[in-house]
Amino acid sequence: MMQISTKTEYGIRCLLRLARLPDRQAGQPGQEAMSITDIAKLEHVPKHYAQQILMRLRRAGLVKSIRGTEGGFALAHPAESISIAQVVRVLEGVPFQDTCDHFNKKTDCGHTGDCSIRPIWQVISSRLWDSLDRINLLHLINDERTVGRKLEVEIPVPRFQV
Repeated sequence: MMQISTKTEYGIRCLLRLARLPDRQAGQPGQEAMSITDIAKLEHVPKHYAQQILMRLRRAGLVKSIRGTEGGFALAHPAESISIAQVVRVLEGVPFQDTCDHFNKKTDCGHTGDCSIRPIWQVISSRLWDSLDRINLLHLINDERTVGRKLEVEIPVPRFQV
């Protein structure tokens, strides 16, 4: 089962908080920065944990840190160009790996030649990453209901016929 850690949940929340910040001046590049203290407080994330997460996102080039009295963290790119897949890969690695390739360190599963189960994991993994690549921070800055409707339209669930 795929599980997303609190690190990724908090990371996405912190990024959304930054995505909601107004531009410094309309039409000018650059975005307001928010202090780690404010981000942690508003998102109910322990400050040291938020700092670890944001530093990891900074090393990956998704956020930037700005020094000074007006400093803090800001998105390094426009919200529409940061996908949820990028965030998950940075903070989780690849949470849904093909179990066939990672069956057991001492032995393989014994069915690598002819397995009708392997395509399940391959298709699900492919669809998962395709969906996460198509969802960006801009999609998620609205309220829950609006986001849910928008995602249902933009990323429909495929129906299988048996």
